[in-house]
Amino acid sequence: MKGYEKININNGINLMLIPRDNYKTNIVTVYLKRPLKRDEVTKNSLIPSVLKSATVGYPNPIAIAKKLQDLYGSTIGVSVDKMGERQVLSFRMYCVGDMYLPEPVFEDSLAMLKEIILHPLTNDGGFIREYVDIEKTILEEDIKSKINNKGHYAVEKCIEHMCKQEPFSISEDGYIEDLAEIDEKSLYSHYKEIIETSPIDIVIAGSFDRDEIIDTVKSKFNFERKELVKIDKEQIYKKPEASYITEEMDINQGKLVLGLRTNMDYKDEKYYNLMMFSAVLGSGAHSKLFLNVREKHSLCYSIYSSLEKLKGLMFISAGIEISDYDKALELISKELDDMKQGNITSEELTNSKKFIINNLKSLNDNLSALTDYYYSMSIQDSNRTIDDVISLVSKVEISDIVEVGKEIYLDTVYFLTGKSNN
Repeated sequence: MKGYEKININNGINLMLIPRDNYKTNIVTVYLKRPLKRDEVTKNSLIPSVLKSATVGYPNPIAIAKKLQDLYGSTIGVSVDKMGERQVLSFRMYCVGDMYLPEPVFEDSLAMLKEIILHPLTNDGGFIREYVDIEKTILEEDIKSKINNKGHYAVEKCIEHMCKQEPFSISEDGYIEDLAEIDEKSLYSHYKEIIETSPIDIVIAGSFDRDEIIDTVKSKFNFERKELVKIDKEQIYKKPEASYITEEMDINQGKLVLGLRTNMDYKDEKYYNLMMFSAVLGSGAHSKLFLNVREKHSLCYSIYSSLEKLKGLMFISAGIEISDYDKALELISKELDDMKQGNITSEELTNSKKFIINNLKSLNDNLSALTDYYYSMSIQDSNRTIDDVISLVSKVEISDIVEVGKEIYLDTVYFLTGKSNN
């Protein structure tokens, strides 16, 4: 059984079907893909929330909420995410499956989602100023608040330095300094452009009649399109010289981040060898970094490794005492070297496989997570099922981990430390 079926329904508009009969809820997600470009990220970041505020048929948030309640408590969420070097605007509708209701609502729910995306309320050639101003204020506060999570902030700053000549360094949230120049008319003009030129994916997951869904989506999302914006594939192959960045802030606990280039394409089956490398190194309480750096040497409050699969990056993040920077960096480097030398026990291999496989199996319990999983696969034109990935992970040997380790290079060490006069 394939993970999903993909059908082209219009110029640059694709329908993805993920049939799952064991859920009472259906999820419809519409994704608009944009290249990560500095001159448009802030506008893109504002648009989903502005669209969700008012439409032609439902001119305020209260009217929208009432309509959703009439649809047996359907809900709509919006988000803006970075997927590789794409900025992805998402609109997600949750609705109860028709078979569990006294009357069908799926088609009306889909119509409501279309209303929000394609029929915004406008005035004098622009969005409603009140809603734009509200969302600008919210976005500004959200961007400012990122610094409050020092661990996340440190990773973002590491990426900014590590990928400074690449689109991946651009924040998907946008930039405060752009907001003053954005008004209801300029934002609406940009909205029309992205609706006409963005690749659009409509992903439907749950229990449904395939032919009816295809006909319904084709009829509701049949609108004029123009030449699609080009989104280049990420450049993932690089063997850098390591750079060391230190930033001072009024903090007591240091945040250390190592950014590494893995030179591994997510589409390659060997990516799952890399996934095992990261799991053995720093994913969970069984990992080398947790047991040796945190537990054995008591050098950090937290430590873990993570992968940015579409860009081929790996990060090691640790919260440490500021005075322990040198020792922590030395021990983390030793664990990396041990991995590359194959100093991995069969127990570490087994525990890491169990960790990954249990996480993969849990995706089947959450339709939203399942949607995200298959959508990330589709971005790389892959249709590997969860069972396919479990099979690949199960076959990974220590020698496979060592092999991928040979192509992992340290790019950037970023340290967020206390001010010198502390």
